[in-house]
Amino acid sequence: MFSKPIDEAAKSGLARRKLSGITVPHHLLAARLIAQAFQSIESRRIKKVIVVFPDHFKRSNLPFATTDRPFDTVFGRVEISLPDVRTLLGARRLVARSDLFERDHGIGAIVPFVRHYLPDARIVPIAVSLRSQQVDWDQLVAVLHSIVSDDTLVVQSTDFSHYLPLEQAMQRDQEVLNVLASGDLASVARLRQPQHMDSRGSQYLQMRIQQEFFKSRPLIVYNSNSHAFADGRNGLTTTYIVQFYESDPSMQIGQDLPGSKVFCFAGDTFFGRGLLRVLSTRDEQQRFLREARSVLNGCRLIVNLTGVIVPEIPLKLEPMMLAMPSILTLEALKAMNIVGVSLANNHAMDLGSAAFDQMKGILSDAHITTLTQGQIVDFGGFRLTALTDLDNQSLRSEGVIGSDDIARLAASHAKPPVFAMINWGSDYVNRPDPRQIELRSELRQSAISLVIGVHPHFAALDLDLLEGGEGISVHSLGNFIFDQTSRVASGSILEVRVFTQGTYFVRLVPHRNFFEAALQQR
Repeated sequence: MFSKPIDEAAKSGLARRKLSGITVPHHLLAARLIAQAFQSIESRRIKKVIVVFPDHFKRSNLPFATTDRPFDTVFGRVEISLPDVRTLLGARRLVARSDLFERDHGIGAIVPFVRHYLPDARIVPIAVSLRSQQVDWDQLVAVLHSIVSDDTLVVQSTDFSHYLPLEQAMQRDQEVLNVLASGDLASVARLRQPQHMDSRGSQYLQMRIQQEFFKSRPLIVYNSNSHAFADGRNGLTTTYIVQFYESDPSMQIGQDLPGSKVFCFAGDTFFGRGLLRVLSTRDEQQRFLREARSVLNGCRLIVNLTGVIVPEIPLKLEPMMLAMPSILTLEALKAMNIVGVSLANNHAMDLGSAAFDQMKGILSDAHITTLTQGQIVDFGGFRLTALTDLDNQSLRSEGVIGSDDIARLAASHAKPPVFAMINWGSDYVNRPDPRQIELRSELRQSAISLVIGVHPHFAALDLDLLEGGEGISVHSLGNFIFDQTSRVASGSILEVRVFTQGTYFVRLVPHRNFFEAALQQR
């Protein structure tokens, strides 16, 4: 039961990571996922393991329970960290003593893996009552201040979306994934048991401990349903979400894993004007591209292509007309694995409709997908549309997206999930105004689950939940490659891990100013 998944994980070649926490299932149907998570831990520094799990049998009369008895497993005994358990039991109105732990699969499924992968570590088991509330969780965190240390690993044992048909389970899973991506603890507390997960308290404790003690946020590496392992009973399912918390996060873009693929979105991308001055030699161009590739880690990239690709730059251009040479631009797009570009922006028509059509042909010949206003393109794991709310070509410079555009999206019946890349907002403003708040709400009601904002040149710092978690949005990705320095501009990449079952997890990864770096190297 335990040896096979452990052997498979050992052969998987998973990289070791400096993890301060993991979240794993406790159904042994998913033992492979548990083993893979533990296999990923750089174990040398771990001396203590806090295990938080739901009190399945509802036997504790207090919000939490623990035990001072060791656990016997098929791999040997797991010892208790007695001083820490005594500290917990000192909170007499908060933590009860219990001897029921060996019957509870919330910890029974986990301790054999602890014994195998972390044989010298001592554990601090914490059963979380299903009746406990946020005030209780916050009080426990205060107690944990004297328990958590640099050599601590927090293992959250939690299953997700219980007893639902598969389609509903995926909807609840996506809501959970959006809440985790936002890092919003209040939204975690509002999730429902067992529709979203079997222990809100365990999830809340994990996230708050990680935020306060290790400055880390969840990275979702696996999301799958029991249907992927065996048929659900009477069509009902359980979902498994494996989370990593890294104590020394590199914020590097992730790579494909079994059951998922990674796509990335980036902001304004332009290879003209000031870029041509700093990339005037072949060596400068190659150095520039190597730097950008090192950040992307091979990710499939979709960008907001700002300006017009032309075979030759016109001799006279007005200051706000953006053009870029086709040879340099196509080489850069290919080198950075850019698989799609949005042409729904306020600079795509700077040189007129004939130049716009020529640009589309140039990109098509290079096998790079283009998205124009309102077009929906299938990228395999998701569908993507592009819209601009700004226009340089008419008297109406903003508020371009109308009710007809929204209605067409709603009537498209595109297979979910459907994402939207929106060119909107004011320059150097990285928070939405009332117009964008209303627009993203209308998009969500039209079946858009992820709204990706571009144009403001300045990157948003956070992700925003839509409709309580039904959708998620980033107001601005800022600049990706653009001739502005960090004095006025910034940029982030939106990493989107798309899971085979149709859900996805998003993460903002700030990146350096590539234009500024090129200036400094001249």
